[in-house]
Amino acid sequence: MDRKTEDFKNAHYTPELIRQYEDPEYARRAEEYERRERNKVYGRRRKGRSQPDDMYGYDKKPKKHKRHRLNKLKLFRNIVVVLLLLLVAVFAYVLSITSKLDREDTDGKNFAISGQADKELDGYRNIAILGSDARKGEGYDGSRTDAVIILSIRRIDGRVKMISVMRDSYLKMRDKEKNVVFDKLTHAHAYGGGINTVATLNRNLDLNIREYVVFKWKAVADTVDCLGGIRVNVKSNEIGDLNHWGPETGRNVGRKYKKIKHTGVQTLSGVQATTYCRIRKNSGGDTGRAKRYKKVMAGVLRKAVTSPGKLGTLSNKVMPKVRTNMTQFQVATLMLRSPMLDMEKGVSWPKTFYGGVIGGVWYAVPATLSTNVKWLHRKAFDQNGFSQSGSVSKISAEIVNRTGISQGNQ
Repeated sequence: MDRKTEDFKNAHYTPELIRQYEDPEYARRAEEYERRERNKVYGRRRKGRSQPDDMYGYDKKPKKHKRHRLNKLKLFRNIVVVLLLLLVAVFAYVLSITSKLDREDTDGKNFAISGQADKELDGYRNIAILGSDARKGEGYDGSRTDAVIILSIRRIDGRVKMISVMRDSYLKMRDKEKNVVFDKLTHAHAYGGGINTVATLNRNLDLNIREYVVFKWKAVADTVDCLGGIRVNVKSNEIGDLNHWGPETGRNVGRKYKKIKHTGVQTLSGVQATTYCRIRKNSGGDTGRAKRYKKVMAGVLRKAVTSPGKLGTLSNKVMPKVRTNMTQFQVATLMLRSPMLDMEKGVSWPKTFYGGVIGGVWYAVPATLSTNVKWLHRKAFDQNGFSQSGSVSKISAEIVNRTGISQGNQ
């Protein structure tokens, strides 16, 4: 070791100076960094080309970037808070709308749901939609159902199917005295209201319905008018029945009927749409009426989703005329979820039946009940390997024994 190096090693220098002495390139960068620091004016860099902020050639992140991140987090938090408040406000508004429903308490009632149906249909929410034939000024009690539709919602993805059941279907039910009888489905409501209709559907079709909605034809007319009408494709064989029965419907709902003059897609008023639901004589019979009823329901749902501002009017005019066993919360959540539901092609039941007079009364006799129940579960619930319950098999055999019918003519 020469004298110069020895003197340097024995001197009291800082590690920084020693490194600069041993590494000329490091010393050059350190000198350049110190020069830039001296050239800063009031803590800011001079204008011009951006220079590295440390002696190693890396830019220091300005403190304002941290402030920007904080501002973004605040903005995101504020947006979330506003959205939550908006959702709460919307839900409160929908709850206020549903508060005027005619609610029927069915807690503890027997819906005749079998253990098998409860298990196999756990992924579906099935709601019975019942159209009462009660005239103007009449109540629901003792009225029959002109239309019976099951709104089936698949919980996992919101897929919706409407299952229309013929009102004249020959099924097993309870009468007013709780006796077991075989009669038209439409009479189940007259015997025991919505819960008796639901129990009849569950018992004969292996379903798990717990909720129902009942409304008069006036409620249909009021709903359609509140929404500004619905678009319907009127066929040539329907115009005659529409214009024949329209005036009577108008009197029942307290409104004037306007004659329909041409076929094709057109906007129907409340009275026209209600008449469209009811006609059947020359327009496809009971099956045709069920299909039209589904079309009107689908049209109302689509219009309601796109016209949320009209829900307030619906609340005042329609809700008091609607009877249901659903709670306000259940109705409100269903209304809020409706824009996300995916409406699919509906199903009409029974698929094969004998339509004719038995004992002086016209019936639609499922041929056979077991066959039609299997078909329904395959078609509506994707249950290809479905096997009906022992209860349904027994009812099916009873129907054959009582009517002698095992094959359909429809």
